[in-house]
Amino acid sequence: MSSMSAEEEDEARERRLAEIEFVRSAYGEDEAWAVDEKLTIYRRLLVSSSDGNVIHVLLSLTMPDGYPIDEEAVLVIDARISDDAVGASSSSCTAKNMRKMVMDSLPSLIEACRLSALEYAGSESIFAVLSRADEWISVDFVDIVESSNHINTDDANEVETTPKCDNGLVLGRRLIHSHHIIAQSKRKAVVELADQYNLGGYSKIGWPGVIVIEGEESDCMAYVDEIRSMRWQHLAVRGEEQLAVRDQDELEQARVLPNKMQELGDDMSCIAERCKDAGLEELFLTSMKIYSKKESVSSDASNQKDSTESSSYSYGVLCHVDHMRDGKGYRKWLRKASAAAGCKLLVKASDSNVKRPLIIVSILGEESDVKRVLKRWRTSRVDVDSAGKPCLERMMTVLTEGKLSLPQHTTVDMDSLDQEDQLIVSDQTLCDILQVIGGTVWLNEIESLMHLR
Repeated sequence: MSSMSAEEEDEARERRLAEIEFVRSAYGEDEAWAVDEKLTIYRRLLVSSSDGNVIHVLLSLTMPDGYPIDEEAVLVIDARISDDAVGASSSSCTAKNMRKMVMDSLPSLIEACRLSALEYAGSESIFAVLSRADEWISVDFVDIVESSNHINTDDANEVETTPKCDNGLVLGRRLIHSHHIIAQSKRKAVVELADQYNLGGYSKIGWPGVIVIEGEESDCMAYVDEIRSMRWQHLAVRGEEQLAVRDQDELEQARVLPNKMQELGDDMSCIAERCKDAGLEELFLTSMKIYSKKESVSSDASNQKDSTESSSYSYGVLCHVDHMRDGKGYRKWLRKASAAAGCKLLVKASDSNVKRPLIIVSILGEESDVKRVLKRWRTSRVDVDSAGKPCLERMMTVLTEGKLSLPQHTTVDMDSLDQEDQLIVSDQTLCDILQVIGGTVWLNEIESLMHLR
């Protein structure tokens, strides 16, 4: 660990105590607490199953000397099943299986939290890690349970669910969803492994990451196993297809994706369109956890697109931010927080007052996801103060929040709107954009704000 001056040590100590106070104010006594002398924060996580069994997991975050200033002083994270876990003493087979599944999954929780802590090294990371832990409970563990149930169902009904021919040759497809694909090493491995296993498809980088592969079923299985062995913040197979074929020639003819893995940019609509053109729209929709039977899929492509966008943007919040001292860093934080929650972000500033631009932020998504971003926004150090030190946002105002008029979204290309080179727009353009997204309610709010300037 690098040496620190006395002044830096005092600052680090003060910021550690501030994070402890934040935890005490943000959570109930039964949800989270801190032991000052150990500089350790404890968070109780509840892992529940559909049949009512609940397991209490105790997550501990210890702040080492130098945290949060020193980038090498990363939170020490651990987790265990709490002795007071509800259902832990139950003798039922279901409760025991649940406890075992949670126990086996704890390394995944710890690793996810550690990766989040590393991502925020050199700054306060307590809330980011606690948010990642909540996300692991609501998303990652659900995927683990679903995968386990899927495997068990396949084992029990192997003859009925797995297509087979006399030669056992099967064309397989997988859709793999990741929290993000950014690191060059991961991007290279995704492509090179596909080539190694004679698989083709697409790899969409950024937040989130999506991989679609196609090839011989045994190769798909081997590819997934090898990819899973790498370190990921979150990775899960959300969709799969199998098609029995007579021989290798028929397998090659049945392929609808490129024979070589193609890397795509950070644009979900690009991979969506390519999957749609290949007739794999239903498989792609599993990336957003939209599952439907083939016979229920509409033949009208525009209706399908509308329903997909409606699922993504059913709820929205419109906010006014007084100022952004570190505009680039602030917007980067908003983009990452929104992407991590599966939400769409739009940041725009009016050009009518260049000395004090009117900064508007809108977040779209499912209601629970939008509220999660708002909570994290209010309690994270997203900007810097006049001295250049990280600070909380105290001058953000929620103008309006609620369910959106979904059919209007089909006229908005959110990806094209949310570009850094289009950050500054005219008053009229800003009003037009917000009206299309949120209707007259959003338009009235922005016009009232403009009138007050």
